[in-house]
Amino acid sequence: MKKFALTLSVLLTLCGLSFAGPEQIASSSKEVKNVVQPVPPPCPSWTGFYVGGLVGYKYGVVDSSLDLGGSWDEFPETARQIEDRGDRDFNTSGAELGGLLGYNYQWHNWVFGAEAAGGYLWLRNSFSETRTIVDNENFDGFDARVSGSFKTHYLFTFGGKLGYALCRWLPYVTGGLSVGDTDLDGQVLIQNDEGFRFRGSRSETQVGWFIGGGLEYMLTNHWRLRGQYQYIDLGGTSFNADDNFGEGFTSHRDVDLREHNAQFAIIYGF
Repeated sequence: MKKFALTLSVLLTLCGLSFAGPEQIASSSKEVKNVVQPVPPPCPSWTGFYVGGLVGYKYGVVDSSLDLGGSWDEFPETARQIEDRGDRDFNTSGAELGGLLGYNYQWHNWVFGAEAAGGYLWLRNSFSETRTIVDNENFDGFDARVSGSFKTHYLFTFGGKLGYALCRWLPYVTGGLSVGDTDLDGQVLIQNDEGFRFRGSRSETQVGWFIGGGLEYMLTNHWRLRGQYQYIDLGGTSFNADDNFGEGFTSHRDVDLREHNAQFAIIYGF
C-alpha cells in the first residue's frame, strides 16, 4: 500500500509539472507580445508663414514679326523681302535668382496658401543680318541690314496654392498674376549713300498670368525643399518707327513673351 501511495504521488507531481509548463510558456509569450512598440513621430503641420530663396531655369518663347507700311506699299516685293528677314523669333533660355514669401493653412490634409515671389532674369537674345534685296521692277539691288534685340530683366508672381499633405510631402497646384518687363529694339538700315533707316524701341512692364505645380518636402519642422514648374504668359508689346528722312516709310515690330520656368527653392517655415 505504501508502495502504491508513493507511486501515485510521483505521478501526480509529474502531471502538475506538465500542466505548469505550458502556462509558463504562454505567460512568457504574452509578456513578449505586450512589449510597447515605439510610436512614430506625428506628422508636422504646414500651417504658418514662410520665406525662401530660389534659383530657376527659364526658357522664353519670344515670337516677333516685322511689318512695313506707308510708302512701302508702292514697293510690295521689296517690302516682302525685308519683312522676311525681320520675322525672327527671339527664343532664348537663361537663369533666375530670387526669393519668396507666403502663408499656408492646413485643414485636415488639405493645404491652402498664398505666395508672392520675385527674381532677376538673365533672359535676352539679339540678331543682325545683312542681305541683298533685289526688286527688278524698281531697283537694281541693294543691301539691307535688319537687326533686333529682346531682353527681360525681372518677374514677379502673386498667386494661390492648393495642396494635399502626405505627412512630410506636399504636392500642390498654383496659379495667379504675373508681372514682368519687356525691352524690345529693332532697326532696318538700307545700306546706301544716304543711310536710309528705321529704328525704334519699346520698354515697358507687362501684366499677365501663370499656372503651375510643384512638390515640397519637409526636412525638419522648419526647413523644406521645393521643386516647381510654371507656365507664364506676359502678353505682347510693339512699336512703330518712321524713316529718318520723313518720306512716309513706316515699320511696325511686335513681340509676344511666354516663359517656361523650372525652379528649385529652399524654404524656412515659422
